[in-house]
Amino acid sequence: VALAPDPPPPPPRATRPMNEAARAGARLLASVALAALGSVHALKLSTLGGDRGKSSFSPYRQTLQNYQNVQYYGDLLIGGQNIQGIFDTGSFELLARSTLCTACAHPTTPYNRSLSRTYVANGTAATHVYGSGPCSSVRGYESVQIGPMYVQHQSFYEILEHQIPPLDEARFAAIVGLGPNFAPANTEQTLLMSFGVTEFSICLQRQSLAPGYLTWGAEVDSAYKERHYAQAEVLGVHHWATTMGPVKMELEGMSSPITACPGGSCGVIVDSGTSLIAAPAEALAQLTAQLAPVMEDCSNLHLMPTLLFEINGIGLALPPEAYTMRITGAVAEADDIWDILFFRPRLRRTNMCMPAFMAIDMPSQFGPTWILGMPFFRYYHTTFDRAARKMYFAHSGPDCAPQPIFANGTRVANLVSRDQDLRRGPMEMDVKALVPPALSSLIDTSVQSVVL
Repeated sequence: VALAPDPPPPPPRATRPMNEAARAGARLLASVALAALGSVHALKLSTLGGDRGKSSFSPYRQTLQNYQNVQYYGDLLIGGQNIQGIFDTGSFELLARSTLCTACAHPTTPYNRSLSRTYVANGTAATHVYGSGPCSSVRGYESVQIGPMYVQHQSFYEILEHQIPPLDEARFAAIVGLGPNFAPANTEQTLLMSFGVTEFSICLQRQSLAPGYLTWGAEVDSAYKERHYAQAEVLGVHHWATTMGPVKMELEGMSSPITACPGGSCGVIVDSGTSLIAAPAEALAQLTAQLAPVMEDCSNLHLMPTLLFEINGIGLALPPEAYTMRITGAVAEADDIWDILFFRPRLRRTNMCMPAFMAIDMPSQFGPTWILGMPFFRYYHTTFDRAARKMYFAHSGPDCAPQPIFANGTRVANLVSRDQDLRRGPMEMDVKALVPPALSSLIDTSVQSVVL
């Protein structure tokens, strides 16, 4: 690990100047609260400009619970009802499993409009195409609260029926889209827009079954991120997408490309809702040809290479513990999910190691598309900035604290240390609970080319 001689200064807290409207709103809120309660209640946000909630708050760090290392979910209130949701940078809208879906499996509590005092009907029917099957829903409006953030009249969709098998096994009842823009063909404000959140960060701890964290708001100021974090411009029209150079394999100081990108670049989506790394089948076939087989007992991980993903000229490294997994669970019952895994052994066993890749063939305006899912977030604290249209990457430190990639502002990147992760070993994962890109990303993979 290349360590800088002196640690960088502690990151300054982010501050954003309030405009006049925000200051006036804050004064109004304070006066009303003081008159009613004698003190300001800090957790409720003001409702300014009609019935839309607006946020002027310190960064709020939300804990994401971990189910089998393949699903991370957190609490939100929809119509006053506590619902578990997956927070998904690969989609845009808020969908909730509803009691109106009589054929749905409900492993967790669904949304029930009859229990709400704030539900407003809209009635517009919608079909969301997730790739593995359609999801039929109906639009309405509801109050939504997460921590101190609150909106009174948020557009959302109640799921009426679906053909998405992973949703029947999910420990979440809502999909909370965190895409950078409006949903395609929909001008309703997203939850990020309604909350007034222009920046958020996601990080997952590396320990098995440990939680992750979603921070709403800026953790450090822009100058610090520009100096110490790797970054990439968001080039996608709809998605948190950018371009990526050839993926390289590094072992004992030697580096060699393993996949070529036509024209010199591939597309890459950074997707918090996908359980594994997804890549074009051709690229994974090239990887197979150069990668030594993973021993079923995981005993040869120390001989496996580090993978380097070149984003904006910086090689972001993932050690073998990030791209391998130890299978647990009843794999014989998981045909639909098992089939999306690219590296499938001849025999299915409930305790074996294998590379953790999903195949997805999705040509885009940037070339073949890769999806960096949850394994990436265990090693890189990722900040999504809607206003600047950038993504920032820092090393994930203890308790997910961001650590600089560039020490002292130099452009020499600190690499990920493998020693501790080799001792820890790969993540144990339940195949049945895997969330594929077809569920987490609103992308129709049946079309010839996708606009990211």
